Amino acid sequence: MKLIKAVRGTKDILEGTAAKYSYIRRVAEDLFSAYGFSYIKTPIFEETDLFKRGIGEATDVVEKEMYTFLDRGERSITLRPEGTASVVRAYLENKIYAKEDVSKFYYMGSMFRYERPQAGRQREFNQVGVEVLGEHSPLLDAEIITMSYHLLEKLGITDLEVNINSIGGNETRQKYRQALIDYLTPFKDELCEDCQRRIETNPLRVLDCKVETCKKHTQDAPSIIDSLSEEERNHYEEVKKYLTIFGIPYVENSRLVRGLDYYSSTVFEIVTNKLGAQGTVLGGGRYDNLLKQLGDKEIPAFGFAAGVERIMMLMEDIPAKETDVYIAWLGENVCEFAMKLADTLRKENIKVAVDFNAKGMKSHMKKADKLNVKYTVIVGEDEMEKGVVVLKDFASRTQEELTVDQLVEKLK
Repeated sequence: MKLIKAVRGTKDILEGTAAKYSYIRRVAEDLFSAYGFSYIKTPIFEETDLFKRGIGEATDVVEKEMYTFLDRGERSITLRPEGTASVVRAYLENKIYAKEDVSKFYYMGSMFRYERPQAGRQREFNQVGVEVLGEHSPLLDAEIITMSYHLLEKLGITDLEVNINSIGGNETRQKYRQALIDYLTPFKDELCEDCQRRIETNPLRVLDCKVETCKKHTQDAPSIIDSLSEEERNHYEEVKKYLTIFGIPYVENSRLVRGLDYYSSTVFEIVTNKLGAQGTVLGGGRYDNLLKQLGDKEIPAFGFAAGVERIMMLMEDIPAKETDVYIAWLGENVCEFAMKLADTLRKENIKVAVDFNAKGMKSHMKKADKLNVKYTVIVGEDEMEKGVVVLKDFASRTQEELTVDQLVEKLK
């Protein structure tokens, strides 16, 4: 019989990887809660038009990478390739804007893009991200960039560089778009096939191309900073000022545009040189036009997302959760007493391992040693009749006889 394996581009999360995944979730939840964010969970698939309208039909994600299919009702459905559009859809559909001035959400879950699998990039991947809706202040931009940097710091990741840029609003980008087309057109034929197409559809994306010939030709491209309006430039300067106040080291990168059409004004990425070509660990920015595109609402917004798989590649190993106690029970008549004891200890948040099958003392000690427990509780028929247990402390190599109540108090 043929063994069924995981689909190409997907991976199981288990053992050491699962420990890292759980740790990232706990650290992120604690940090985001400290900044006043609440959890949101959106469906894993949406109407295809949400991503076409939100992300942009000329983006690589929509053109090449989405998992799209017709369901039994002949509706076009897409597995979510990113989290922002879904959060915005939920915000608009549930009229959250009518209930509060500023909304702050965080999420963590699977995303899907049909790409060539490689280190840190799978077809099913996980992201942790945040979205803030209803605030235009540059102080918010700086605070969220700061929070994202602290997230990676708390996960023990170093050697990071914050790249920031401003890509302005619609009018600025239209003006810059033409300047960029004029600059790129003379050597259009020397660009990669994708960038030749991007000149017509989304020329700013040429600046983000990783192909060496394209990078070489865009080195001297005009900077979008020179096209910013006075208001946009002031916003950008305020962001930089507050990043300095918050102690966040940053680099201005005029080539940084991000890959999705909904971005405007401040954009940022946190990168590392430890992941080769796929060096971006976390990225985001302001998307003040997206709520207008999806719900005809003039509501500003800012957010970021981080690739969990890439974060895990950069993290140190996380020790497996230790079991506190192993219960070694001897004799069939003691089984019921041992199981009740395990239940009593677990209700006190003590981590307990207990075997379901009768064993000899030697086998029990081997199991306890393998689990690397702090204590072993030994109980046989004599102990059960006396209403006591024997607690063996592996650290001190001592053991003592205790009642169940004494055992609970000592272990707590």
